[in-house]
Parts: sequence; C-alpha cells; structure tokens
Amino acid sequence: MGWAGRIGVAILVLLALGAGGYWYYLADGAVPATGTYKADIAAWRALIADDTAQLPNQIRVEVVGRDTVPNAAVQAGAPFEPYVMARTAFQLDGPAGAVVIDSGMDAEIAGAAQPGDDKTYDEASYARVIAAMGNAQRVVVTHEHPDHIAGVARFPVPERLAERLTLSAPQFEGLRLFAPGGLVPPPLARAEIVDMTAPHRVAPGVVMVPAAGHTPGCVMFYAKLADGREVLFLGDVAWAISNVRDPALRPRLVQDFFMKPREDRAKVADQIRALHELAAAEPDLVMIPSHDDSYLKALMASGLVAQGFAVDAP
Repeated sequence: MGWAGRIGVAILVLLALGAGGYWYYLADGAVPATGTYKADIAAWRALIADDTAQLPNQIRVEVVGRDTVPNAAVQAGAPFEPYVMARTAFQLDGPAGAVVIDSGMDAEIAGAAQPGDDKTYDEASYARVIAAMGNAQRVVVTHEHPDHIAGVARFPVPERLAERLTLSAPQFEGLRLFAPGGLVPPPLARAEIVDMTAPHRVAPGVVMVPAAGHTPGCVMFYAKLADGREVLFLGDVAWAISNVRDPALRPRLVQDFFMKPREDRAKVADQIRALHELAAAEPDLVMIPSHDDSYLKALMASGLVAQGFAVDAP
C-alpha cells in the first residue's frame, strides 16, 4: 500500500476518533513564535570569508527519482492534492573542485524507499552521481535517510570515496543501515568525522550547519557562489519551501508513525521558525529543500540550478 492508501486508512481511523484526533495528527502544523535554534548566517559567512578566489560558481542537480504523496503529508493542514517528491543530489562546482551534497540511492533501495505506483527511478542519473562522487573534492550528506546516504554506503570503490568524504558521527553510524550485509566498508572509517556542535567549513564557500531533529545527524549546507549569491540547502528540515514560508510543520501522523527514527518535532519546529525569520531578514538567500519538485523546476528555469552533474576526469 502506497502513501495515499496508508494516509487514507489513517484518516478513517482519525475520523472514528473524532475531530480532535484529526486536528492533532493532521491539521496542526503550528511552530512557536520564538525558538532556541539560531540560524546564524553571520557565523557561516565568517567561516568562508577568506575563500573569495575559490568560491563555487555553479549549482547542479540530479533527480534520481520521483514519487507522489499527499500534500497533507508534507505540510500539516494542506489539501490532499498530489505533491511530487523529487529525490535529489546536488553538486557545487568551482575552481577548487566539486562538492557533492547527498548521494542518491540505487534501484534496490529506491524500490523500498519510494512509495506508490507512480514512482520513477533514473538509473543513468544515479550513475552520474556515483561517478561525480568519485571525482569530487568533497562529498557530504544532509542526513542518514536512504535517499540521501545510501549511495555513500554502497559506493563501489570505498577506498576512493573515503578521502573525499565528510560525515557527522550520527551519519557515519547510519551507513550500516544501507551497507551491503549491514557492514560499513572498512575504508570509509578513514572519512573525516566532524563534531557538529557548531558550523563547520567543509570546502571553499561551503559550510555544514548543525540541524539535528529530522534525524540525529541532520545538517544543512550554506554556500556562497562566486557571483555573490547565497544558498542554503535545507535537506529534509523542510520538504517544501512552503514549510518555511508559511511557516508550518509536517503533520504528527507522518512524524510519529512514518519516520524512522521518529522526528523530533520540537527541534524541527524551532528550525522552521528560525528559517522563516532568516528568510525575512535575508530575502536574497535562496533556500533549497531536497524534495520540492515544482520549486526545483522554478530554480532551474531561473538559471540558478542546472540539470545534470558535471563528471570531471580524476
């Protein structure tokens, strides 16, 4: 049974429990008026202040797959219309080399991770992600869910990837869930494992930003481009840009029963509030969720994001 069917069953149960259950599990997406999470863009800028000559100059995307879920599963209180989830990986290219953000997933994992009958999977796109990872200056992930980290866990030549890989400790622990046989390839232990109690510069112009909540190892990535534009890759802190703009959370039904591990609602709520306020304070900052297909298409139409990774010779 796909997302739509499971949500439908859940709705019937909730209707049986009454309007209070419907509101609590599906309609309440409110975030607090204030929070403790700090989206400190000044600190991120300071970490890459000396990178002027090596800033990335291009953002590229690979859409490894797509599937459809109800919009009400993406944002509490939204209508039950189809919402297309893009399964993405991003590449920042520049004079210092490429940074790959997220690694996609192979066809085997996609078969389990993408629900519904209308899913698509692009084997050639995934192959380009893997090839680019092997030639990248740095490979990072936003968190330890399969469509973001499985390509790392199953990389065909782990010895080659290890010298390019930066992970947080929870992300490294998450590799075993998707590694063949549940065994993380020993060479990956040589990856750079960083303490994510504070923002960390991972490459020229690119900062890894702590954002635990969606998963224990969840992070975002701030990047400054050579032309001065700034981008914040949200990963799955928000599935849709509307989560930040409105602002509104995913419904509790999804957080509590569909996510493994269970999402920390309070932490994500603080992050959404902080991102909403950051967007108001920094209107030129472009925030990019990993899965918002229609918004991603608009960014490609604008010229900010190009489709297809550049796979450079080693």
